[in-house]
Amino acid sequence: MPLPPQQNLSGRRPWEEGETIASELSSLTKNRSRPRARILGWIWVWLLRLQRATWHSEVEGLERLDERIARGKRTLLTFWHGKYLPLFALLQGRTACVFTSQSFRGEVIAEMCRCFGYTCVQIPDDARHRSLDLLRQALVTHRMGGIAVDGPLGPYHVVKHMPIQLASELSFVLLPVSVASRRKWVLTRRWDRMEVPRPFTRVYLVIGEALEVPPSLTRGAVELWGRRLHDALEALDRQAEEKVRGTAPADPTCEGR
Repeated sequence: MPLPPQQNLSGRRPWEEGETIASELSSLTKNRSRPRARILGWIWVWLLRLQRATWHSEVEGLERLDERIARGKRTLLTFWHGKYLPLFALLQGRTACVFTSQSFRGEVIAEMCRCFGYTCVQIPDDARHRSLDLLRQALVTHRMGGIAVDGPLGPYHVVKHMPIQLASELSFVLLPVSVASRRKWVLTRRWDRMEVPRPFTRVYLVIGEALEVPPSLTRGAVELWGRRLHDALEALDRQAEEKVRGTAPADPTCEGR
């Protein structure tokens, strides 16, 4: 059976609920970062821009993303939480709505998004039943979104149901992306094993084939599509690692940056 519509637990009428969600979403996109979070965000942006200038980067499949942007097609860029940091710099100049948690960490990410030209929506950790509504509302007004599918707190490389449900309900295509670097710092004490490319290293960004999720999915189908997205991301991870280490044949369509 298809997933049931989300329950209205607030006691409001449907149109009142919609107005409340729209108002809350508007407040979540405003710049309310604490000074310390802003400073940390600026530091990360400064470091990423400096490092980006030293990377020898190659890109594969970027035409898939740019073609969808040019045609205004609904697209949800999907990636692992531990891979998101270099994506800020590598995909700069493309409009997207990025989702993060309403926390100090989320405030730092939101500041980085603003500096790189992305819209950021911070979802409250205690939103529970409202979180999916907030994400729906944000994607209604954006054709391009970006989400770490195992975030915000893991488990590691476990795809959450929410991105699949959003793609199914709102007719968004899932576009998996991965990035690898030959030399990098890996923050092994973090749950996501965050990867930070070192300066003057080779960086490889790869964007995979679009996954077109059908509407009205059953719970079993949501899990099936979650496994498909997981397998696509894992395959891209292996492909990027092989390319960046020179163990895979060169792709003539790759773009050097």
